[in-house]
Amino acid sequence: MPQVMVNFRMDESVKKSMELACKEMGLSMTAAFTIFATKVGREKRIPFEITAGQGGPAPPPPAEPPDGPRLERLETLCAEIRRSLTRIHTAIPASIPGLSIERIRLLCGDELKDKAAAVSGAARPLFSGRNTAVLREKDLTVLDQYLDSLAAIAEDIWSVERVLVPAMKAWTGGDDGLFAPYGEQLASASRAFDGLQPLMERFLRSSAPGRGGALSVQARLLQAAAGLETDYVLAALEDLESLVLRQYDALDGQTRARLESYYLQTLELALQELGREEREGQDPAGKAALCLRAVNVLSQVISGGGRAQRELRGRSLEAEVTALERLAALRGDAPGSAGPEP
Repeated sequence: MPQVMVNFRMDESVKKSMELACKEMGLSMTAAFTIFATKVGREKRIPFEITAGQGGPAPPPPAEPPDGPRLERLETLCAEIRRSLTRIHTAIPASIPGLSIERIRLLCGDELKDKAAAVSGAARPLFSGRNTAVLREKDLTVLDQYLDSLAAIAEDIWSVERVLVPAMKAWTGGDDGLFAPYGEQLASASRAFDGLQPLMERFLRSSAPGRGGALSVQARLLQAAAGLETDYVLAALEDLESLVLRQYDALDGQTRARLESYYLQTLELALQELGREEREGQDPAGKAALCLRAVNVLSQVISGGGRAQRELRGRSLEAEVTALERLAALRGDAPGSAGPEP
């Protein structure tokens, strides 16, 4: 369904107080107001008691979020990588022939620079203000591993620069094959860049230690659905959010862990693909159908109905294998129907 922008004024101390409370619950203010508006619209009442004389001093403003230094570190590392690559690329003399030096030229001038730019570009929306609450729901130790891996790449490229640039300046002819090991080191750095993506996916799937619950799941759903335009998918998500708020906190810990690690992650990925096809002007019907199937799986797991209930109650090997096969089919890793039996 179409989304609208709502603007209104409030006292600054009230806003800061609400921001602090929302952060403690793992919510953005947008998500909190959306929950409030949805409940008022459905129940036709203010969902809490209003009395006179309430109030008190506003709490202090929230502390500086911990992700700012991480963003600064990431952008610093990407800038260092680009500077090293530029120094290597501009130092390559035209007089050195051979495939080895040409490989170095392509790696430094195009491939590695593009990958560093992609990492930096992807980080900006991740650390944007609207994602602050989402970041607080993630395991930031995984993000630190990502940054440590990026730092290792920067160190490797700098070590190549430190030796290769003088070697190229001192070259007076002879065997150009002596530059081949430097090309291999840079190619290894390129492969290390490719290895960052699984770490980022792991971070995006993670949950902060000690966090969780219905409001956390709802925040993930709201974030994943932001910007979508397909009406019937948004309507299905609203029903799923309502089910989450009613029943999610009553689920046992093992069920919640499986739901968040597998089914909810699959729905988030499907919603991302649907959003991409909407933005590119493609026919979203196929991805929308996949989203509805994922919503159906989540709904049945939460409500304990149908086949999902039998799996959770029986814990048989056959049921677990069937669940994994459905998940693989839902992700597109294997053929077959992903929807659970009614």
